[in-house]
Amino acid sequence: MTQLIFHHDIDQLTNQPNDVIPVRLYGMGDKNLQIAHIGNMVLDRVKRLGIKLNNQVMDFLTIAMSVTAADTFVLRKDTANGWCRSFSITLPLCQPDIWQANKVHLEQILHFLSGDIWQFDFQENGLPPPQPYSQDGRTKLVDLRNKDCICLFSGGLDSSIGAIDLLEQGHSPVLVSHSYKGDKSRQQAIIQQLNQNGYINQFSQFNAIAQPHLNNGSATEITMRTRSLNFLAFAIVSAYALQEVVQKEIDIFVPENGVISINAPLTPRRIGTLSTRTTHPYFIQEIQKLFTVVNIPFNLKNPYQFKTKGQMIAGCKNLPLLQQIIPDTVSCSHWKRKNQQCGVCVPCLIRRASLHYAGITHDAGYEFNDIRQILTNRDRKDDLFALINAIRQKNHRNMNQWVLQSGPLPVQQLNQFADVFMNGLNEVEQLLIANRIL
Repeated sequence: MTQLIFHHDIDQLTNQPNDVIPVRLYGMGDKNLQIAHIGNMVLDRVKRLGIKLNNQVMDFLTIAMSVTAADTFVLRKDTANGWCRSFSITLPLCQPDIWQANKVHLEQILHFLSGDIWQFDFQENGLPPPQPYSQDGRTKLVDLRNKDCICLFSGGLDSSIGAIDLLEQGHSPVLVSHSYKGDKSRQQAIIQQLNQNGYINQFSQFNAIAQPHLNNGSATEITMRTRSLNFLAFAIVSAYALQEVVQKEIDIFVPENGVISINAPLTPRRIGTLSTRTTHPYFIQEIQKLFTVVNIPFNLKNPYQFKTKGQMIAGCKNLPLLQQIIPDTVSCSHWKRKNQQCGVCVPCLIRRASLHYAGITHDAGYEFNDIRQILTNRDRKDDLFALINAIRQKNHRNMNQWVLQSGPLPVQQLNQFADVFMNGLNEVEQLLIANRIL
């Protein structure tokens, strides 16, 4: 078990044993003392909301920071089975008693999300909510006036459709982004196009980055199964501030197509957390329950749970605008390696199939523009062959049992989950037929 100790006061992190990873929250670490850090710039972004958070929301942000740091700093390859890690996290909170009472549920949720074992020791003296910047000061604040909901906005195709549809329906969302290096420029290119198409005063944007730094020269983990937690924490922070301004119940929209959301295993070796569960219905359901118990009163909604990516595109409420935006959107799970989408990973192939389904040919460039090239590339063909394998089985397997392999699902909606997965495979099949692969 790897022990990590977190604190916002760097003096509390010195002189730790060699087998403990000390991590400073909301400030810089220390390379000489090998003190890691996360969230150095986050408080500045939070202050720009112009509203002081309550303790529960601040604590959830702190918990999310600690989880992301642990997930980044401990390598999966060093574990006995090459995947499942065990974490012991010591973390000061504003209201540790509330979270201690719900600790087991939180640990179970995180186990489902990442496949790891999580143990928390919540302590007193957590960092209190920061004082917001003044409305009359020089610092530019997020404009929350007349806004009515929160929408996660990654800069991907699904989140762009989510934003457009909300705007077309007359909503005024706050678009919340986790702006890792490289992501922000893509997100801003899409924002600029929204502004140029008549929505300029209809939405606001909140973006933050919680980049973890280990500060000891060691390699860091890249699978990042818990990355959604920081994204969600930024949404909760924004929702709380918005609710304080408008004094109305706030919904948080999580736009994700049902195929990726369920993420049913394409092959037996992809069962479990080898596939991401960041928007899986069970994760959303359980984190919603946790929020309710700790009095974080916001509703998480995915309006596209039973739609494929192709159906999302075809049903977009401003398709001409979406077609302009598509080349700026990112779906690839590897794009940062070469600053280009690969075209061969599962998310890329589903993206390409969805555009084919919707009859759209104008897309971003790919490392492999010709899908048939993948067939002869030994190192890059695994995802394509996994999809081919799933397509060949789809008419012979019990689809309800298949989608349940990714995690629990509501029985009354099981047929709908099975249908969206089947429809998603059908979309990929049509793409592969058109490219003479099937």
